[in-house]
Amino acid sequence: MSDILRSKKEHELHGKARDAMRANKPEELRVLLSDNKAQKLIKETGGRVLSYCLVDAIGHRHLECIQELLKAGAYPCEVGECRPVMRTIIHGGDVRVLKLLLDYGASPDPVYGPGDYKPLYYGVRFADVGCFTQLLLYGADPDYNCSDRDPDARSVLGFCLANNYEVPFVELLVQFGANMYIPDIQKVLIHADNEAAKLVKSEKVHPRSLMSQCRIAIRRRLKQVGKLRLLDQLEIPTDLIRYLQYHNELDYPDKLPRYEEEHFKYDRC
Repeated sequence: MSDILRSKKEHELHGKARDAMRANKPEELRVLLSDNKAQKLIKETGGRVLSYCLVDAIGHRHLECIQELLKAGAYPCEVGECRPVMRTIIHGGDVRVLKLLLDYGASPDPVYGPGDYKPLYYGVRFADVGCFTQLLLYGADPDYNCSDRDPDARSVLGFCLANNYEVPFVELLVQFGANMYIPDIQKVLIHADNEAAKLVKSEKVHPRSLMSQCRIAIRRRLKQVGKLRLLDQLEIPTDLIRYLQYHNELDYPDKLPRYEEEHFKYDRC
């Protein structure tokens, strides 16, 4: 924490904000963070002075306090060991919190270091379809892999197929443009005999429609120029905006039965 909080004033603000958050007093937190001196310090540190408090609030699942921290300018991205997006998925998987972080600028594809697993991997690992969907909607790369860390690692689609994970994850990856022809997936398909593998084989025989390909291309281009979050502001018909946002198409449960088992095993570690 000392790497982020370098001055006495920063430590004091962090301590007061932490105490108000842990007591789950969002009004008190709002008053504290709206003070001119606090705002000046938040701006000087780019919101990093509140990083640990934000991660702590996520762990306590104090939604209103999380909102107040973000409104006040808390940095929503990764700083050192502060990983708000990852903590949200692993500790409770609250889709509302994840959406808040992403709305305030958190990356759906944070870079922790060479070969580190990304949030999409943990969404699958903990059977959290809701968080997995939000990450993809905000531009997470459906083709990433972690081969730098593990020579045997696969793309996230290959990982789902190899581990016989639920079909909804594979359906989502296909809808969001995952490449079904990369080598690791072909190797898995030879050996896998499950519903997810059958879905991929079927999708390969019946290529995506032109509309689907256009949607994927538009979303990728918006992501490249950093405008994917502004999709709803495009000057195009509302029906097209809804199509680009996958409205009425993503009807999945937030979590699957495996979630509780995986979450329990992780908490014991």
